[in-house]
Amino acid sequence: MEEKAHPKIVCLSNVYEQAYHDIRGEKVARCLTTPFRRALFQCLETASASELILLSSPPKTADRRTGKWLRAAETKFFSHRQFFCRNWDAPKWRVPLAWFFYARHALRHVRSGDLVVIDNYEFIYIAAAWLLKIFRRVTFVLVYLDGKHLIDRSSQRGLSWLAETCGRPLFSGVITANPFLGERLPASLPKETVPGFIQDKPTSMTPAPAGDVCFLYAGTLARSHGIDLLLESLPHLPERGWRLTIAGEGPLTDEVIRVALNPRWQGRVEYCQAMPPEIFEQLLLANHVGLNCQRASHPISNVTFPSKIFTYLSAGLMVISSKAGAVETLCGRACLYYDDESAQSLADAMKTAIVNFPAARQGAALAEISSRYSTAATTARLQKLLRAVGFVP
Repeated sequence: MEEKAHPKIVCLSNVYEQAYHDIRGEKVARCLTTPFRRALFQCLETASASELILLSSPPKTADRRTGKWLRAAETKFFSHRQFFCRNWDAPKWRVPLAWFFYARHALRHVRSGDLVVIDNYEFIYIAAAWLLKIFRRVTFVLVYLDGKHLIDRSSQRGLSWLAETCGRPLFSGVITANPFLGERLPASLPKETVPGFIQDKPTSMTPAPAGDVCFLYAGTLARSHGIDLLLESLPHLPERGWRLTIAGEGPLTDEVIRVALNPRWQGRVEYCQAMPPEIFEQLLLANHVGLNCQRASHPISNVTFPSKIFTYLSAGLMVISSKAGAVETLCGRACLYYDDESAQSLADAMKTAIVNFPAARQGAALAEISSRYSTAATTARLQKLLRAVGFVP
């Protein structure tokens, strides 16, 4: 008699890392949330003692304008197996065909007894999930890290509304990044808040620099994330004693590049495109202060959490942050905050680090959050959630 396969965790997600870039052979946008997803998936796998795999749909090309048939592919998301479905990558056809091919993809890889983790409300995942509900006996958990669909004003907002409306009845448990998102869900639904991770090792605090204090902003380059404020803060900074690296992509990329090329800022402001994880880790180690400039006044702050903060903290960087996205509620005294949504207020916080970095760094109380958001503590909390939904005995 054939032995029954052990249940696994199947994550419906569009995240991917360098291994996919290597097999794709053409330019596709880089995922900016890779470090967070890597830690989350590893914690889920450890908490459940089950294999975690990812099912994904191939992203669109960044350059090609002609159609191309993309075959199904297997690769790795760090230590996890990842399976991409086939699709015809061409304008107008790519999205509707992805719904069809992805649903078949999910049916092929998911077995009864598996735990299906859905990475945010996306119509492609919800459509596949309902097909699984009909043909498989599985449990669904939502990873609710991004509520951008709640503020979507584009032509896709109808699909976003449909995804949440149809998806909400499916879930037995939820992992949220922002407490505001959890308030949209039934109080009886098991929930865990996971805004980020502090690595399970003594955090090596960045030593006081011998020369310039090096600031890093890594993430989306958009007004909602305060990039315009960061650029406007530069004239308010001292003439010497600092350098700034801005890494990422977004609507304001060209403006960032213009500032970096401006002779006034050359040698002090540098722009880097999104990069492979191993290169990004080197960039983190080369800096002293991580910046989160997300605007509290923008609706996005009620539906997301800037996970970059935990990436900075885990790398030993001091963090200067706005209070947007419930950062102060979740991070407490681990960050240095600025209150006013202005270039002057941000510059004043940066000057605090430039003038006396050791004193500014000493004010960070990392221990307050490391005991809750370490990978070990998060694994234990996720195990409790998996037990509540019936996947872990």
